[in-house]
Amino acid sequence: MSPAWLILPFLQATSPTIGGVARLLHQPDSGETLGAARRAQAQFESTRRQRLPYQFGHSGGDCDVRIGHFCYWYSGEQEDSVPEGPGIRDARRKLLGTLAEAARALPGDEWIAGQRVRYLVEDDRATEAVTVARECRASGWWCAALAGLALHEAGEFAPADSAFGAALSGMPDDERCRWHDVSMLLPDDLRRRHSRLSCEERAVFEARFWWLAAPLLSRPGNDRRTEHFARLTMSRIGRYSHTVYDTRWDDDQLELVVRFGWAFAWARESPRSLASTTTPIVGFERTPAWHFVPSSRALDDPRSASEEDWALNLPRAPERYAPSYATRFARLDPQVSTFRRGDSCTVVAAYDLSDDSVLAHRSARAALVLSRSERDLVVAGHEIRLDEPDVLVATAPCGPQLLSLEVVAPATRRVARARFGIALDEHAAISDLLLLEGTDSLPADLASALPHALATTRVHADRPLGLFWEVPGLSPDGEEVTTSLTVTRRGTGWLRRAIESVGLAAPRREVSLEWVEVLQPRADNPTVASRALAVDLASISPGPYRIEVTVTARGRASVTVTRDIELVRP
Repeated sequence: MSPAWLILPFLQATSPTIGGVARLLHQPDSGETLGAARRAQAQFESTRRQRLPYQFGHSGGDCDVRIGHFCYWYSGEQEDSVPEGPGIRDARRKLLGTLAEAARALPGDEWIAGQRVRYLVEDDRATEAVTVARECRASGWWCAALAGLALHEAGEFAPADSAFGAALSGMPDDERCRWHDVSMLLPDDLRRRHSRLSCEERAVFEARFWWLAAPLLSRPGNDRRTEHFARLTMSRIGRYSHTVYDTRWDDDQLELVVRFGWAFAWARESPRSLASTTTPIVGFERTPAWHFVPSSRALDDPRSASEEDWALNLPRAPERYAPSYATRFARLDPQVSTFRRGDSCTVVAAYDLSDDSVLAHRSARAALVLSRSERDLVVAGHEIRLDEPDVLVATAPCGPQLLSLEVVAPATRRVARARFGIALDEHAAISDLLLLEGTDSLPADLASALPHALATTRVHADRPLGLFWEVPGLSPDGEEVTTSLTVTRRGTGWLRRAIESVGLAAPRREVSLEWVEVLQPRADNPTVASRALAVDLASISPGPYRIEVTVTARGRASVTVTRDIELVRP
């Protein structure tokens, strides 16, 4: 694992204040049973501190962020495991036995129920934690939150989502308002705007936020949202409990957990000198972890967002999350084209991972998702072995959409993803250009073009390039059209661009074609005419180019479509 660390000397923290999580409710005098359970919990944490392994650490080094008396950083170093220390697991299981006896005597106590779930999760017994949460007899919303935490840790994200939804519905209004507060996860500019929202407005904002922050839209349940609520639940459990760090729970520890997750293992940092009077404790969060929160621009207008609006590996990210199903998130660079079908639009996404050193030749689940909101999405997917290029096709109502192409290889916990906004124009007078492998016979329709779709916009100059497009709205009897095709180099120097901008020179066209023909719609699709063409680019030097196709029918305005490519030599 690549550890993210927290460091804290044995210092006495200030008295806890109420931050983003409310106090646990229980009777202050719950009797000897509750007192014994609390003493057992304190004794376990004391035992754990005494038995933590030593290791050389980061004390005095740079921090990604300082929060209160904590230093947090994400190192990127690989470690296979973090040893727990002798006898700690046995001590924890003894504590769990004590807590189980206390729960039988006080089944409605929130503190006991929370501690049982906490330590079962820590002991890698999430399934048992789910059972304990369902046996909870404390306030309904708190039991639902504990069930959400346990289900999330068990990898049951859709049921966890439902459990947290029930918790939010049942909790008091002021508590619900705090749980809808995602300000700690936001960039500074958006955080200031968020602070001015009412509780009702926060809930609306949060719905969009979690939709865009979901690691995989094709997976049932939003695990980034359930991770957030699990962190809030774990923070509430810890607020009036003894901690590994031998301090009271305070708002700085709350912020660390909400932004980066709770630690799953700890170690003592080796003293730097014999004169040292403090022993810092290092906490390890789950890793590798990524920054799934989109940019402010994507939150404001998700349908116009680009891939750059999701910087998964952002240095010094304001938050991180390590999905249990992924140890790698790679970026996909597919070819995507859209085609109008009446009031619906068909999207074609082609990609190729057969050369990926990690994902190649793996069994995977691939999905193309078109989404207008979290509750309005179309998912087209299939099982595949990543030995060759793959094409996915999805049809959705026209209009702006968020596109997410997702490939998951579960056996190796590897994920590849592309995500960006896409405009599906129901009034488009010409489709996108679909790049094809050059073949002897040109496809007559989209279905026959799909097997030849290129999985990238990087085009090899040593072979013909196929192009396919559609022109909707023509007469079923056919219409005469004039078509022109140009290939123009992009990225020319500033002087040439300035001359072109004032009309003193035309853009340099490496290829220029024009022809007249009658386009005839097919009988099975009488409103759409298809066209395919092969272009030889062997004489053009490598570099970035723009292909432009313009179609003009008699008595109609010209329509143009472009596609940027990168011409490369093999």
